[in-house]
Amino acid sequence: MTRPWGSGRVSLGQSNACDLVLGAVAVALPIWQKPTGNRVKVKMADTLSLAVSVYRRLKELKCPSLEGLFLTDPETMQELLCIPSVHRLDILEWMCTQVYPPLQDHFSSLREYQSEVKVKEMARLGFELMLCRQDDLDLIKGLSSPQHQLAFLDQLVDVIASSSGRWQRFGTGDSTSSSAEESFQRYIRMEEGFLRELFSSPHFQAALNPECNPWPSDIKPLLLVGEGAPQRRTQAAGKSHDNELGKVLKVLTKTAATLEDLKQECSFLVGDTSSSHTTVQTLKLAISDFHQLIAAFSQVYESEFQEHCSRTAPQISSCGPLFQAVHQSLRLCSQELQAIGQLVETSEKIVRTVEKRQQEAETWGGSSRSTLPEKISELKCHYREFHNTFQG
Repeated sequence: MTRPWGSGRVSLGQSNACDLVLGAVAVALPIWQKPTGNRVKVKMADTLSLAVSVYRRLKELKCPSLEGLFLTDPETMQELLCIPSVHRLDILEWMCTQVYPPLQDHFSSLREYQSEVKVKEMARLGFELMLCRQDDLDLIKGLSSPQHQLAFLDQLVDVIASSSGRWQRFGTGDSTSSSAEESFQRYIRMEEGFLRELFSSPHFQAALNPECNPWPSDIKPLLLVGEGAPQRRTQAAGKSHDNELGKVLKVLTKTAATLEDLKQECSFLVGDTSSSHTTVQTLKLAISDFHQLIAAFSQVYESEFQEHCSRTAPQISSCGPLFQAVHQSLRLCSQELQAIGQLVETSEKIVRTVEKRQQEAETWGGSSRSTLPEKISELKCHYREFHNTFQG
């Protein structure tokens, strides 16, 4: 699709008057009045209010398909604008002809069974106005969601209002000599003249090619054109390559020196060839076994352990130190009770041993047998007799 600016012809693949005015509509609308293509997101609760707004605006624009209709129920208005019907298609056809008057002659030439062609033309007009996709036929037929349809109709009414006012402003005022289409064509030529003046203006070219390059300093070397810039880039690339090679050589030299030091430390590799060969084979076998263990562990970890290891750590209760202190106190109390129990048991054993000793008769260095209390009493009597004898 091409539009040569500044010329009176517009090529859209079909050389007809319809394509000419379509291209001019996209150019003629000011930027602040061009539809942005962003469909209005209407909530379900606001769908009825939007339907009422579209219906009233169509009545204000004196849509012929709404003459004689005096609807007051918002749901009925929504059904009229959103449910597929011949009446709805007539309303949409009138709206498209108001935006693009030459469509009226084109639609009049179509037969009744060519309604699909009419739908495609209206979808193409919506695509040119950036209101819908070119293949969005469900929107034109009324098969899409009510929110989508009402948003499309509301934006199309905006285009009608702006274009109709513009035709009136640029018309001659003589209804016998100038029609709306002639006024629109005149406006197209004025817009083409404005665009021709804009593109030929030196200020516009200066804006496209400023003397002061606005690119950042780190981007400027990449945009320089000439022989010097590629050579500098080649030299810089060569220097960076040499620097990388120097770093790699330093690493290799350091690694070789480390290997020599390890070889000197491993005396078993310097001795007998047969023993060193056996040692190397043993090391290879050990490394192979270690590799198999690592591989087995990795497999088990990925299949079984990983899901457990990825869990978050449990949250420790704040009462943990309190429970630990209570447990320690109970353990000390239990130990003290055990010690008291052992002390009581020992005391009981001592008491039983003393009672047994006092009750059993034993031989105390003589032939007679007597108990401990009797022997103590006998010793007390002997002591008193000895004491009396010594006193006398």
